[in-house]
Amino acid sequence: MSYRQHINTLTQEYNEAIRALQDSYNHERSQLGWYQSSSVLRYQYSRQYDTLLHEYLAKRSQLATSYRLTHPEWAKRRQWLGWLFFIGIMASVVCCGASLPADTTPAPTPNAALDGSVAEIYWNADNIPIPYLTDSTQYVSNPDHVLTQNTVDRMNATLKRLENELNIQSVVIVVNHIENDDPFRMAQDVGNKYGVGYQDMGLVIVCGYQDHSINISPGKKLEADLTDAECHRLEQEYVIPAMRREMPDSAMLYLTEAVYATMQKKELPQMSRLTSNADELDSATATSIGLTFLFIIGWCVFYLRLNRKYEWLATLSATSLLSNPFYQSSAGGFRGGGFGSGGFGGEGGFSGGSFGGGSFGGGGATSRW
Repeated sequence: MSYRQHINTLTQEYNEAIRALQDSYNHERSQLGWYQSSSVLRYQYSRQYDTLLHEYLAKRSQLATSYRLTHPEWAKRRQWLGWLFFIGIMASVVCCGASLPADTTPAPTPNAALDGSVAEIYWNADNIPIPYLTDSTQYVSNPDHVLTQNTVDRMNATLKRLENELNIQSVVIVVNHIENDDPFRMAQDVGNKYGVGYQDMGLVIVCGYQDHSINISPGKKLEADLTDAECHRLEQEYVIPAMRREMPDSAMLYLTEAVYATMQKKELPQMSRLTSNADELDSATATSIGLTFLFIIGWCVFYLRLNRKYEWLATLSATSLLSNPFYQSSAGGFRGGGFGSGGFGGEGGFSGGSFGGGSFGGGGATSRW
């Protein structure tokens, strides 16, 4: 017999004993006089039920142990296949969670007034936060949350490659408003104040989103490779079209990729791919989630077929032991036992960066949209 059949046979045997106990109770109760209470009799029979329950549980435990000993290969496969199923499901859930898009809802800005209104900040080189100084992997300053965190992360990755591969330090600042509406002055001041760039190979980009302005300022030595004309062309080709469509994430992300490609003398990204790339990202996320769910369904179906042999769900399909028919929940009463379905056992820190002492001499370009 299978494991489940053994459980059914044992359970049916004890269910018959419980029914016989209930018949005996009904018979004795019918013999009681009108002046006699049935509470004592009910309590006595409930104690007998508890005895049967404990016997049943002990024998069921012995049955499970005995069946595993007499079927060692079955027990071994049942155990490791059960763990494999659990690990597969957990891994699928983790992968599915990782595939979900991150919450890109901007966090409340620290300059929110108590009445719910937002006081505008006009940023300059003295009050702008520079994340690179506390974390050498963060090149983008986004205090007004103009960009989503996903865009900031992707830009940081590109700018990290720019520093590692070409030794070009950079700072990208994206805010709503710039003091005096002068992104060029702010870029020059930030570059010179913090000394962005090794051996004058620095780059500062400042964007005033609500001011409708963008400036690219290369360090003195970088001006030969990133000329004023080249800076203007990059702004016109990548920033202006996207900003006019209210797409700041695409504008800054593509500008960063274009700067990297320019310095590496590689093919520049095409703005015609702007929409398709975003769609591909959403499509890839949906496909990943769909494939994960299909895997989970297929995994469960596969194990349900194996369950015919290894019976992980044997206790769910087995006959259940009858509950205590003598249970009484009134005050001062008693409580009998019962048996339900059983189961089977079988943050890291970041180090701050320092700039290389670069200087800026007025090169670059400013554009508006």
